[in-house]
Amino acid sequence: MKRRPAAAGSPAWRVPGSAVRWLKGGGILAFPTDTVPGLGCRAGDGRAVRTIFRLKGRAGTKPLVVFLPSVAAAARFSGPWSPRVRRLLTACWPGPLTAIVRRRRRLPHGVGRGRTVGIRVPAHPLALALTRRVGPLATTSANVSGRPPLSNAAAATRLWPDRVLAVPGPRRSRPSTVVDLTRWPPRILRAGALSPAVLAARVARAEQAFPPGRRRG
Repeated sequence: MKRRPAAAGSPAWRVPGSAVRWLKGGGILAFPTDTVPGLGCRAGDGRAVRTIFRLKGRAGTKPLVVFLPSVAAAARFSGPWSPRVRRLLTACWPGPLTAIVRRRRRLPHGVGRGRTVGIRVPAHPLALALTRRVGPLATTSANVSGRPPLSNAAAATRLWPDRVLAVPGPRRSRPSTVVDLTRWPPRILRAGALSPAVLAARVARAEQAFPPGRRRG
């Protein structure tokens, strides 16, 4: 996968070994992303997922989103995808689009809902590196549910002392755009950093690439 360059002036991120060990040991990590600061754990760790819900006071009806390192990894994790869904996601990732898709595997309660799961390939070098080192990450915004996201990831250690490890980093102000891709055309469930106009243009290109006789799903 061809990576998009980090934003100008962004640091040369290296994943701290302590963060990798913390996540692999079942810990909760606060970290910067290309949108708002994130709070995450290994996607398959049911105990850690439950801890995130308790820390945030988050309703069980609001599932966590899974971060993945590439479009190919996301396709293996979920799916199957139609050709136009694959084309759309290839155009949008890495980036601030969360896609609601059919899930392929069993996940802990709170990661996904029913037969669907929200997935994203973030455009942040640290978040991507974490998924490569640790595997899929179940994530949410770093905040108490119902309150604004924290100013930066490091603030999570003041909010949840001794419960969360943090990797400091600058805050981005807008959450990801959430889109339902279990249907076509896609439906925006939450407006966010990817504008409706840009999304519509990419949806149109995906449509044009697959004329009616070639479309499936």
